[in-house]
Amino acid sequence: MAQVPSASKNDIEDKANELADRIEAKTDSVGGATGSDVQADLEALRRDIAALTQTVASFGSSKIRQAGETSQQYVDSARESIANVEDELEAYVHQRPFQSLAIAAGVGYVLALLTRR
Repeated sequence: MAQVPSASKNDIEDKANELADRIEAKTDSVGGATGSDVQADLEALRRDIAALTQTVASFGSSKIRQAGETSQQYVDSARESIANVEDELEAYVHQRPFQSLAIAAGVGYVLALLTRR
């Protein structure tokens, strides 16, 4: 996927304000404008809107990328926690094999009782 440059909220607001100022200036000057002037103004307005759309899209894709990175960190943290619990359980079983066997048998018995119903 292509990397889209990140845009801040201030950049988007600045572009929007600039576009609003241009629109206001254009509407003030339309009274005495000719058809070609209006056409040129409309083309400039289309380019400005396209630039604003790209800025907003890059801001959104930046936030999506940031959310993906955050979720990957959570997944990595969960994997590490599970690996630690597994290591601790294995160490406990090696230290107390008979007690571990009794606990496993008890849990199995309770699960068997629950599944019969």
